[in-house]
Amino acid sequence: MVNEEFLGTLAEFPSIQMDGDRSAAYLIALIEYSPIAIILLDAQHRYTMCNCAFERLFQYSRDELSNADLDELIAGPEMAEEAARLTYLVLQGTKVHRVAQRRRQDGMLLDVEIHGIPLIVEGELVGVYGLYQDVTERERARTAFRQISDRLENLQQEERRRIARDLHDSTSQELAVLNWNLRRIKIKVSEGDEDLKRLVDQTSEIALQCSASIRSASYLLHPPLLGEAGLMQALPRLTDGFEQRSGVRVALELCSGLGRFPNEVEVAIFRIVQEGLANVLRHSGSAVVRISLVTRDNWLQLHICDRGKRNSSRRSIKARNSGNGLGISGMRERVEQLGGCLNVDCNVEGTSIVAKLPTGIGLDA
Repeated sequence: MVNEEFLGTLAEFPSIQMDGDRSAAYLIALIEYSPIAIILLDAQHRYTMCNCAFERLFQYSRDELSNADLDELIAGPEMAEEAARLTYLVLQGTKVHRVAQRRRQDGMLLDVEIHGIPLIVEGELVGVYGLYQDVTERERARTAFRQISDRLENLQQEERRRIARDLHDSTSQELAVLNWNLRRIKIKVSEGDEDLKRLVDQTSEIALQCSASIRSASYLLHPPLLGEAGLMQALPRLTDGFEQRSGVRVALELCSGLGRFPNEVEVAIFRIVQEGLANVLRHSGSAVVRISLVTRDNWLQLHICDRGKRNSSRRSIKARNSGNGLGISGMRERVEQLGGCLNVDCNVEGTSIVAKLPTGIGLDA
């Protein structure tokens, strides 16, 4: 049986004529029996009614709700400012959607997804709907996933560091000895067989190329400058090396006084630039890449833009988004784990990647 409180309350609103027709009954039943906790407040943010799901969620009776300020009751002093800001927005006619913490009667904090919906009739605010859904378990799972992802990322960085160190300390040293021996051999055969001399020269050149490739691989796996000096020195080193290897010109713009940021933020920016440059080689064919990194308020914004082939097909555009390595999806996951966002605009004129990351607590340069 439908709660009579709804019939009396809804009749007070000029937009709802309680003449017993089916539409009114459907609306009442929808609110009353919804699994989503719903509360209705008037234009002064005073309690008007709620459904059973709201009572169960916050453990307050309708009488208790009618005699108290909702924000004070379920937000508590530590969340009062945030709750008051949301209330102000809704009372100004703005829809709000947030995930925030609210407190039920026994003191337990809940993660709730909140929808604040202004009820406007003929241009006038006559009330507010508040919808609350308990997402505590979802948020716990999301937090656990982030923690596992962070742990995996740390393990990957440590493994990259180990491999880079091994390449530098062992393989590079062995190649240096090989180059030295080849030079000695060349001296010994300087007046000998010309074919043998050419073979020694070719082998020496190959060894030098291997040394350069290993130095590049070691740096890309774990750039020492990133940890020592930050993005201001690591990114120019990365882009200069890319220009030399690929022939693609890179226009790099770093805002002055960039300073230092948390390690995970710097690593994320470096890897996104790395993957963006790799995508240019694999899919774009652009002769120029523009990269800018600026800070605005508490956000670090990275913009990578290339001028790809104008006859790029849908297939090539799709390939850019599903390329090997980190890939677009990997970039987005890395950024979102840090509380940021990533947008990719890929069309026949090129690709634009914009990543925004919260800077956290900046470190002195």
